[in-house]
Amino acid sequence: MFDALNSPSGGGGSIGFLLLKLQPLALRMEPDHHARAHIHIDYGRVRHTASFAVDTGERLVGQLPRKYDKKIAGWIEKNRDVLQSAWDELKAGEDPRERILVNLKA
Repeated sequence: MFDALNSPSGGGGSIGFLLLKLQPLALRMEPDHHARAHIHIDYGRVRHTASFAVDTGERLVGQLPRKYDKKIAGWIEKNRDVLQSAWDELKAGEDPRERILVNLKA
């Protein structure tokens, strides 16, 4: 399930949005002070349980059962170009949701 209508995140007026919902995971992208493109993973009701790099699919930080690493890395690999474009636009203050989200593969 892609969420192109998610409201902007609370931090500093920047836009963040849900990329994919795979129970019990939610994959989100929110620009922050980090230069490296990454996605945040929510696990169940716990927000920002882990982060994964867009360029490699590797887990950067977080406490998430390892059984999800391969699934998340595979999804990132299939969508790497789209995710990097979304990151670049978010960092530039643009809103890529309408154009980018329709190109993501489940």
